[in-house]
Amino acid sequence: MNDGADQTRSLKILVVEDTFLIGVQLKKDLESLGHHVIGPAASVQKAHELIEREQVEAAVLDINLGHEDSYPIAGTLHGRNIPFLFITGYNELTITGSEFEGRALLRKPILLSELEESLVTLASP
Repeated sequence: MNDGADQTRSLKILVVEDTFLIGVQLKKDLESLGHHVIGPAASVQKAHELIEREQVEAAVLDINLGHEDSYPIAGTLHGRNIPFLFITGYNELTITGSEFEGRALLRKPILLSELEESLVTLASP
């Protein structure tokens, strides 16, 4: 399905995911949609290093990164007006923080069509 990829330009997308195989799959899926992937980063520190070093245009953030969560990364992206969405493997997890209300939250396993649709929404003004 490439309709969404045709509607949006190629983006430099930061992937923050602490599970290696899921991070690799997200990278592969995003690249199949025509995007350039930065990461995956498995920690808040690594993600912040990539944000400082790379020109991040959007991000996909796993909320739970083992012993920490990705809210500090979301705060940095929000402050820089960089669009992002959250992903999680938890059924009952909700997004905390009023500044993050209304952000897309995709549940794992993520279907390519869901990811594509969410990115079209992120990339639209």
